[in-house]
Amino acid sequence: MVLTIIYSLLAGLAVAGESRFDQANRQFESGDIAGAAVVYQEILASDGPSASVLFNLGNCDQRLGKYGYAIHAYEGARLLSPRDSDLLANLDLARKAATAFEDSGRHPIADAVLNCLSLNEWSWLVAGSALFLGGLVLLCGFGRMRRRRMIYCVRISAGFAVFLIVGGAFALYLRRDEANRGIVLNESAVVRLSPFEKAEPLGTPGQGSIVRILQTKYGFDFVEVIGTGLRGWVPDKDVSAIHHMRRP
Repeated sequence: MVLTIIYSLLAGLAVAGESRFDQANRQFESGDIAGAAVVYQEILASDGPSASVLFNLGNCDQRLGKYGYAIHAYEGARLLSPRDSDLLANLDLARKAATAFEDSGRHPIADAVLNCLSLNEWSWLVAGSALFLGGLVLLCGFGRMRRRRMIYCVRISAGFAVFLIVGGAFALYLRRDEANRGIVLNESAVVRLSPFEKAEPLGTPGQGSIVRILQTKYGFDFVEVIGTGLRGWVPDKDVSAIHHMRRP
């Protein structure tokens, strides 16, 4: 009897000390996919975006067959962790399941280069290179560089720093509209001529499609479906910006 009480107390302490993330992982592994998704959403709501939580939430949505939501979560995670091979593989699987292939309007190689770093990493690269270049300028201004080899090294370093500053700034410029990019969440989403439920339908973009959100009005978002030329109004319950976590 005493041992039973002790074991119960220890089990209770272990559960109490378990983080919500561990709890959600345990629910996922036990087959409670919907329950795990709810906990992941709660973590995101209270703690803010996290690549690991978004990745696991995307896995839940993919297991539940909600491919638009899965792509949305994976894309959010990719903003934070752009080189995660497991994340990229699962994102590709979700796109194939939803038949929603990425089309940014840019060449695939250009896209690969732009997305090899997160926006924060590109910003830090530009800032760090600018500081490094400033240090070289100070060194040239106050130092005495009489050796030809040292002068040559400084020039090469300065040129490389300028290249990184220009390249990083150009990458940030090309990704300037990223905050306005969204994902179509639901398969039944319809693009309409005006922001009303009974307005003329123009087309169905399909779940997981990438859109530019250009305007919001009367509970509708005016979007452009990238790669198709389709433009119109979609209920905001059917589309969400990638950097937002909107759930059903």
